[in-house]
Amino acid sequence: MGVLKKKKAEKRSTRPTFKGILTAVLATKAAIFLLLLAGLSLSGAAMAMVVSMPLFIVFSPILVPAGLTTGLVVTALAAGGGSGMSALTIILWLYKKLTGKEPPKIPGVKPPGGASGDNQGDNQGDKKGDKQGDKKGDKS
Repeated sequence: MGVLKKKKAEKRSTRPTFKGILTAVLATKAAIFLLLLAGLSLSGAAMAMVVSMPLFIVFSPILVPAGLTTGLVVTALAAGGGSGMSALTIILWLYKKLTGKEPPKIPGVKPPGGASGDNQGDNQGDKKGDKQGDKKGDKS
């Protein structure tokens, strides 16, 4: 008899609820609105491109070198920043490896990798607290 009850419960769960129907209707309306907005944006961008194309043709002797120069400058800055961060990471790794201790903390700067350095300090503090707790327990 328990098997029959489970089958009836399964049939009831497949029946759509009012909340489900309302969610589907609202989601459909939102999707239609977003598709309309995307179409308007696309048509506006196409019109702007058609209107501004003569300006790009007239000013292309200036715009193309300016764009290339800007791209090269941004690439150089990104490469320099990445190289600097790599060098700093290597120096910190060497410091840790040679000295066996963490580098000095800079106030207001969190270490990379989240709170992994903070957890080590917290664990040491917990161990100290446990020792003190044991001493307190011994005194009682």
